[in-house]
Amino acid sequence: MRYFKSISFFLTFLKFFAIIGLGYRRTKMRIIAIDASTKSTGVAYFNNNKLEAWDCLTASSTDLIRRIAKITKMLKEFLDTHPADKIILEEVRNENGLAQNPQTHRALMWLQAAIAFMVHENFKNTKIEYVYPNQWRSACGIKTGRGIKRESLKDADVRFVSETYGILVNDDVADAIGIGHAYVNQLDNEINWE
Repeated sequence: MRYFKSISFFLTFLKFFAIIGLGYRRTKMRIIAIDASTKSTGVAYFNNNKLEAWDCLTASSTDLIRRIAKITKMLKEFLDTHPADKIILEEVRNENGLAQNPQTHRALMWLQAAIAFMVHENFKNTKIEYVYPNQWRSACGIKTGRGIKRESLKDADVRFVSETYGILVNDDVADAIGIGHAYVNQLDNEINWE
């Protein structure tokens, strides 16, 4: 019985901090947000909820496997210099039943798997969480849904980063920063991260 009382107290404690806007996501944490692509991957590093570094990792080979290997190698180098407790990776599954080019979908899934294997092998204490594009954009106040084209979303992402952080970046890096921004500025119950 005493055990249940302590759990109840802990849950009340967490709810109190959530109500006053200090959700446990706001604890000091190092995260890397990734907008993965086999040609141009955006990465953003947040330390103690502050954006500290960002980069665009590019690969131009016509061979898909070589591009994936190059992106994961550069990502490992980024992680070596920017240690993270958690990686937030944009989910690549189809959203809202929308069709995606099967070859592109397969390539992104392979890249996502390669990243997971690389992290598992080299950064055993780093966890990976996944978020859908519409979830993180919503948390950033970017409207998504019917009739909104991908290109206008990319422009909105770049504009969001420019207005919020005062920096000008390409759309891949803007997406990574948006993913990280949504993560560090949202309470756990506001976005379903898994």
